[in-house]
Amino acid sequence: MSEIIEKRIGHYETLLREMWTASSKYLGTFSMNLLVERVVWEVSLEYKEIELLQYDQNGISCAKMAARLEENPDLPVEDMFMKFITRYVEILARLLGHERAEEIRKRLDEEFAGDLSASRGE
Repeated sequence: MSEIIEKRIGHYETLLREMWTASSKYLGTFSMNLLVERVVWEVSLEYKEIELLQYDQNGISCAKMAARLEENPDLPVEDMFMKFITRYVEILARLLGHERAEEIRKRLDEEFAGDLSASRGE
């Protein structure tokens, strides 16, 4: 896998894993699977490749997506992940309450240099 693709996907995979870890403390593994399944379904209406995202009780992986990106480097990875993350946080806010979801979003935003704020147009 090329270093550029590995870096692009690795960045989002790390972000998704952090989201998974932070959220699962409040929701539990079963609910996390349902939440991710819902978000994948919604985002797949626009970006079919999001269905390559792998998730189970152990967390989340972008390995299959990285392989697809290797085949087609023109996939709109950034847009797809930002849509996924934005939708995820919106649903999380409904489930946990806005304050708790905002705590998670701020912590992740600090770690990932404004990616979440940029996805929300802030």
